[in-house]
This record gives sequence, structure tokens and C-alpha cells, in this order.
Amino acid sequence: MDNNTPRQKKPIFLYIVIIVLTAALAVLGILTFLSLNRLTSLQAKVNEMQNTVKEISESAANLKQLAKELEKLEAQEAAAGVSSDKQTEGQDHSSQTETSQEEGMLSPSSGNSFTDNTDESLDSLLSQITTLLPQDNGNWSVYVCNLAKGSEGSINNAKMQAASLIKLFIMGAVYENYDALAEQYGNETLESNLNAMITVSDNAAANTLVGYLGGGDNEAGKAVVNQFCQTHGYADTSMGRMLEEGTENGDNYTSVKDCGAFLGEIYQLCSNIPTESTLKNAEAMYHLLKLQTRTNKIPAQMPEGVHIANKTGELATVENDTGIIYDTANGIDLVVCFMSENLTDAGKAQEDIAYLSRLIYGYYNEV
Repeated sequence: MDNNTPRQKKPIFLYIVIIVLTAALAVLGILTFLSLNRLTSLQAKVNEMQNTVKEISESAANLKQLAKELEKLEAQEAAAGVSSDKQTEGQDHSSQTETSQEEGMLSPSSGNSFTDNTDESLDSLLSQITTLLPQDNGNWSVYVCNLAKGSEGSINNAKMQAASLIKLFIMGAVYENYDALAEQYGNETLESNLNAMITVSDNAAANTLVGYLGGGDNEAGKAVVNQFCQTHGYADTSMGRMLEEGTENGDNYTSVKDCGAFLGEIYQLCSNIPTESTLKNAEAMYHLLKLQTRTNKIPAQMPEGVHIANKTGELATVENDTGIIYDTANGIDLVVCFMSENLTDAGKAQEDIAYLSRLIYGYYNEV
């Protein structure tokens, strides 16, 4: 062998490459392993979240079902409460008093009966109102009609000074003779005077209409108004003088029951409720009463959304108001009438009418 032959060099570079690749593969393997572990952990968390969402969904469904069951229970309790109230109305007087206090938040019942029918709830209301009427400020009469039942009752019903309440019956007489009067004086003239007489209580307009009824004769016109009252059964109502005249030869009178009956008939006719009333043009009269601008008595303290079609009457010692309370919360519409005379404090009487009217409304519509 030739000793001069050169020795082969080892492939050091190749070894280095192999080592680097081996290390890279090891690192890649480690990273892959770590990634797989992380993915496994994330998958576990996703599964856990899915389970949580499912549990929440199931809980929501259960709550919804419980809410439905609660609504059913509340409805049953409400129905039971209504039934209990109806039973209470038929029990003895002490039970009626307790129920009435809950319904109307009024003072205790005096135990008297006022209605002409069997509405014991109304009896209880009126007996409580009696205890709240002023004892040192004139003479008072009150009328209430539950239009939902058609039941009515009054306190101290009597013929009293009508003041401008007489204009209700002038209006009724005019509408009863409307066609003939319109032909003679014109629709526009009639409507203008009717509007002024009712909505702003214009005395001149009232006297003009009475003159029209009498064909220019005031005495004959008053006779027509009185005949209208007699024909329709308003026995306590009469016109003895023109508005703003003295009382030497007579006065104008009515009662809470007559005024209440008049408004009740208007309401029935306009609501298509069966009635024996023969009043004419009830819708026109109702419309005028709804336009009333004098609202410092019955309407003064009513809740928002409740409406009153009313007519007031005032003299120096007289405060009257009568109205239909409609659009009520419980659908129990009412007719309410207050008359007072021989007053020592007219302003206080106005406040009392507003306060008591609010209590009467609440008794029926805020249970």
C-alpha cells in the first residue's frame, strides 16, 4: 500500500445538519405535544361552557313555567276576592262596613239605608258619606247612581234652590221642541245659545231660550219648562223666575234626585241601555255637558283620564253640581249630584263637593 495516498475527511458538515434537524424535530414534537394539550384543555372548557348554557336554558324554562303557574294562582286569588266581595255585600251590616272601608277608604258606616232597591253596597257608601257631610255649613243633599247596575240612592233628597241647575231642564225643553224652534229662530241661533247656557252658564242665553219657548213671552216659556218637567216626572223641579230676576214672585227649584234622573236618562239613551225615557236629542245634550268649563267641584280632584259631563249652579249661599262620571277605571260609570244651600262658606262647600266626589269615585273604581 502506498503510504503517500491522502486520508478521507469525515463529513462534519453533514453531522451538524443531522444534529440540527434532530433538534428541530424534537422541538417541533414538544410544541405539538403542548398544542395538543392546550387544545384538549380548550375543548374541555368549551364543553363545560356548553353544559353551563344548557343548564341556564333549562333554568329559564323552569322559571317561565313557574311564572305561568304564578299568574294562574293570582288570577284564581283575584276571582276568589271578587266572589268574597259579592258574598260580603249580602252579609250583616258590620261585614258591609268592613268591605266598604276597604273599597272606598271612607269613614265607618252609620247603618242607615237610603236606596230604593237592594244595592246594599250603595247603601253603605251613602251612610258613610252622611258622616262626612258638613255639619256647620248649610243644608246638603246628595245623589249617587251606579250606572253599571242601574241602582240609585240619595241623602236628604228635597226641593232646593236650583240656581243654574234649572238650565238642565231648559235645555231639555228646548231639545224637545227643537224642530219648531229651529224653523222659527234658526239652528245656528239655537245652538249658540244652548252652548253658552250649558258650557259657561250664561244667564242671558238661558233667558233667551226661555223666551223662544214662549214665542217671545217669558211667562209662557217658563210654563213650557214646567210642563216638560211634569211630563218627564221631575216632580221637584219648577221654574218660577227668569235668571237674574228677584225671588219676590217665586224661585227656581229642583232636587238631587231630579237632576240625577235627568242625567241618568241621557246616559242610558246614549249608551243604548234599555230605558223608558222619552227625552229627545240626548246625544246633543250629552255633548254639551261634556264641554263644561266650570270644573272646580265634581271634576276637580278626579284622576287623570276620568271624564265628567256636568252642570254647576251657584248663588251667594248655594253651591250645586251634578255630573256623569265616565271613562272610569273599573268601567263603573256614575251619576253624582250635590246640592247645598244656606251656606256660610261657599268656598269650603266647593272643596267638600270635590273631595266627596273623589271618594265616591274611588269607592267603585279603585278597589
